[in-house]
Amino acid sequence: MMRRTNKWSKMKHNLVVLSFFFSSLNLYAQEEQTRNFMPVPQEVTWENGRFDIDQNFTLSLHGNFDDRLYGASQRFLRRLQERTGVFFEQAYVNESHVNQQAKFIIEVERAGVVKLNEDESYSLQVNSDQILLKAKTDIGAIRGLETLLQTFDADRKGAFFMTANIQDSPRFPWRGLMLDVSRHFHPMDVVKRQLDAMAAVKMNVLHMHLADDQGFRIESKALPKLHELASEGEYFTQDEIREIIAYADDRGIRVMPEFDMPGHATAMILAYPEMASAPFQYMDKKPDLSPEEKKKAYAEMNVEHILERHAGVFDPTIDPTNEKNYELINLLIDEMTALFPDEYFHIGGDENEYKQWADNDQIQAFMKENDIPDHHMLQNYFNTKLLAMIQAQGKKMMGWDEILVEGLPKDAIIQSWRGKESLFEAAEKGYTGLLSNGYYIDLMHSVDDHYTVDPLEGGEQLSEEEQKSILGGEATMWSELVTKNTIDSRIWPRTAAIAERLWSSSSVTDLDDMHRRLDVTSRTLEEFGLKHITQPNVILRNIARSGDIAALKVLTGVAEPMEHYNRNPLGLMYTMQSPYTLFADACIADAPDARVFRKLVEAYLAGGTSKENEIKDWLHFWSANHEAFMKLREHSSTLAEVEPLSENLSKLAEITLESFDHSKAIDQEWYHEAEQFYYEARKQQARTILQVVKPMEKLFKNNTKVLYAKHTTSIPKIDCSFSDWNIEDWSLFTSEREYVGGAYRTDSAHYALQWDENNLYVALRMNNFKISADKKYGDALGNFIELIFETEDQSRYTYLLQANNKSIATKEVNETSTSWKNKIKSKVIVMGTLNVQEDWDEAYQVEIAIPWKDLNSKFSDAIKMNMVIHEKASADEDLKFDYLIGTSPNAHLILVE
Repeated sequence: MMRRTNKWSKMKHNLVVLSFFFSSLNLYAQEEQTRNFMPVPQEVTWENGRFDIDQNFTLSLHGNFDDRLYGASQRFLRRLQERTGVFFEQAYVNESHVNQQAKFIIEVERAGVVKLNEDESYSLQVNSDQILLKAKTDIGAIRGLETLLQTFDADRKGAFFMTANIQDSPRFPWRGLMLDVSRHFHPMDVVKRQLDAMAAVKMNVLHMHLADDQGFRIESKALPKLHELASEGEYFTQDEIREIIAYADDRGIRVMPEFDMPGHATAMILAYPEMASAPFQYMDKKPDLSPEEKKKAYAEMNVEHILERHAGVFDPTIDPTNEKNYELINLLIDEMTALFPDEYFHIGGDENEYKQWADNDQIQAFMKENDIPDHHMLQNYFNTKLLAMIQAQGKKMMGWDEILVEGLPKDAIIQSWRGKESLFEAAEKGYTGLLSNGYYIDLMHSVDDHYTVDPLEGGEQLSEEEQKSILGGEATMWSELVTKNTIDSRIWPRTAAIAERLWSSSSVTDLDDMHRRLDVTSRTLEEFGLKHITQPNVILRNIARSGDIAALKVLTGVAEPMEHYNRNPLGLMYTMQSPYTLFADACIADAPDARVFRKLVEAYLAGGTSKENEIKDWLHFWSANHEAFMKLREHSSTLAEVEPLSENLSKLAEITLESFDHSKAIDQEWYHEAEQFYYEARKQQARTILQVVKPMEKLFKNNTKVLYAKHTTSIPKIDCSFSDWNIEDWSLFTSEREYVGGAYRTDSAHYALQWDENNLYVALRMNNFKISADKKYGDALGNFIELIFETEDQSRYTYLLQANNKSIATKEVNETSTSWKNKIKSKVIVMGTLNVQEDWDEAYQVEIAIPWKDLNSKFSDAIKMNMVIHEKASADEDLKFDYLIGTSPNAHLILVE
């Protein structure tokens, strides 16, 4: 077996080499505009030439600019030198290097200011003998330097820039990354390397989430208990914050602070209990502690010094009716607005639990006395107070979209995390805002999901002025499940794709091309010391207790961490002190080998039979990997949770390989066991999900093409009630995930077949959230079900069912392709309804009873059957789902006694 493992390891290596070779060939076959850019500039004209880079490369600055451009130019030279290995004669960039004959000239009209809506445009002309970068501001010039580095290439002759003429400017003025340093603290080196990477992809806002239930992470001289009692010693000093701000400023990046209030306030209330809406009872919130344990904890601990250990939304809330609280908050705001020069100050305002307000008689009396109708308006009262404090310091208030209530002053900025609805609502009401919904990178969604979210898409009803009020977006890195060592792999490289969505034209949407360029960007980001590529290997070596982690790398190539909040259900599985050095922490959101395999399967199912051998190579490789894994397992107890995952991958690969053997008869028991195993393999192991299960299952069902009809002694009741068909009768034949309305929903289709001596009973059950969630489509949809039967005498029957969303009645249409239209023997009996109104929010089910005589057959005859279910919308709605059971040759229908 060892020889087999080595064989397939070598074959996998050859696959990778071939894949790289062909991707290299495709580099110049891609869109000329994109090359290796990320983000893609607005206008690019490529010229057939190259600017060769040698030791005589010189750089000269001209015009009026801030000193930050000297630093940026210096860093540009160092990075270029490190890429080329060339020893440049020019070592520094300063005033003494003004030279009109320099190889690279940068011309700037004025010094830029790091603020919202500053000019970041530039033009870049790369000729074979000289490069000219022009910008209105030095910030625009800094953006142009990154673009020039992205034209870099090399061959056996040497390093060079590709000649081009580029005109560029950002689509949105706000392109941010929200970094949560409260849940897990991320020190200076982490923040600085994020800023370097942000500048490389032209992002311009670092949003620092500094206070939450788990910690207050900045020194406060006005309210020192905040960092002394509520940080466990992990916080930024004010000098460190100034250093971060200066570092960001040098890269044209704003730094905006957030102090979440009045909810998410456990840390602040621990430091200043008098701010609370109710006495703080930390241990009472711990469902995992017995009454005796709580009593002991109270006796042994100073409760005021205990931060929240879990993730989630908690009760402690600042009392908005206590005037002394505003005195404390005002001290904090005065201090922090003086420290942070940015014009925006973020107050949070999200997920405020109103329980303590509702239970507080004093607060309820205050609401009644002041005619405050509900808790939302009480929070608005609180926000209005904060707004006055912020405005007094010449700043603008910003908050999450919960702050958008009637009476909110127009100066407030809305950050939408719950969905575009609140973003568009804010724009229509005259507010400015930005989008974070769809950019929650901590949820471990695929980069495709983030890339396809556009802040303006779906807002066609907005006027031109209202569209301008949407400033852009922010990727959000909440830190419940990341530490300073793992955060890079959660932010990068996916955030580079979000940066492109916010900078580049909305027409730049090709996913395959994005992935090609993202791979290049991911590697270049390592220049800044990012650990997104290297740190997973550190984790794997740790849990394997070995330097040989090849078998584990195979698994991380196909497994992804559980998405959304599923890895940490209810926030109770992990605490802030849990180990974040396990297998799931070494996996990333876009498992690379899984994506390659999915693309191969898609091509194969679309008729690309030439892909079969490559698919089989992957399956053999995965099948053999478990043996190597088990050798590691002998020396690591930590790998116990990973063992079922490895075993599942191996077994899945073997089953899928067997399905390619068309020479052997299909065994019913084997088929059902395989079908059940695919279902079970979808479940999590080691807090991860195998991302090759679905493509393998598609191959299996395509290769076997088996439909089982079970004998029934009681005639099924055909009335479109799901409960009339036993749950075990339903078989899933397709499931596609859609990101709709801020959440993942699954379009699924199931079939169930039964038979008796008189009829074949067919039930088709479809859950389509894309349609059911959007009733506005209404009559635009024309749905139909098509069943194609082929019997031994080749007579065929097609039945077409049509309906639209407003019609309850079904309609029979006896039209088929003209080649066999006249071979229809008789009509099919139809009972039930399609897409009735009461099923809009759930699903719809079609049930048909087909007499055997109408199939020109007897129930005992072997019947070949091909079922195709289509669901279509009019072309302008851009909705089309094709679900297929079986492809040519037709699927086998087996009647089971």
